[in-house]
Amino acid sequence: MITAKAVIFDLDCTLVDTLNRFYDVFNQLFEERESKPLVWDEFLERYIADTLDDVVVVPSDPQRGRKLHEFWLEFLRRYRTDDPGGKLIPGVREVFQKLHGAGVPIAVITSCIAPAAKVKEELAGFGLDRFVSAIATGDDVIRDLEEGHHFSKIEILRLAAERLGADPRECVAVGDYWNDVKGGKDLGAKTVAVLTGLMRRELLEKFKPDAIVESVRDLPKVVKFESQS
Repeated sequence: MITAKAVIFDLDCTLVDTLNRFYDVFNQLFEERESKPLVWDEFLERYIADTLDDVVVVPSDPQRGRKLHEFWLEFLRRYRTDDPGGKLIPGVREVFQKLHGAGVPIAVITSCIAPAAKVKEELAGFGLDRFVSAIATGDDVIRDLEEGHHFSKIEILRLAAERLGADPRECVAVGDYWNDVKGGKDLGAKTVAVLTGLMRRELLEKFKPDAIVESVRDLPKVVKFESQS
């Protein structure tokens, strides 16, 4: 059983299913680059296998790193330009209520380059905002994203812990993608990977999360939260 005093949740496909939004924004950028958009089945296959990079830029392209960085940064800028839509993943509200009732500090993060106020408004639409003590986004660490890796979660996670007033080593980071696990582990946090983002279990296992569960609903099965008093 994992022990922690605070929890940091990734937003997309961990708390809210926004995969259709991902598909739409991805294809918008594709079409603007005069590429043929992916049909849903091909997109989904690539998404699950984590090989969309190879569709964006062929592996043999000598400028692959730069082009991927530019593509995904623009993707992150656009993701919440409008309402990203989506639906709350079953069990999330109940887990948030339980954690809040037990006095467990909750933070929500996203790599999207959008103001925290916009994310708070989105959470309010799902009735989650009253449970959340801190929000951190790609907008808060934009320099790190622009100068480093576009999907790095380290500084976002670090900022979320700071805003909670918690030591990262006493937090558990919960997310659906490998970067949530890697970022959490790099900070010394405990990590729980969820399968609601459709990433293959074997891909997540390569990054050695402390636990892998089907969804946030199962978090109480693998994490025991200690009192901060």
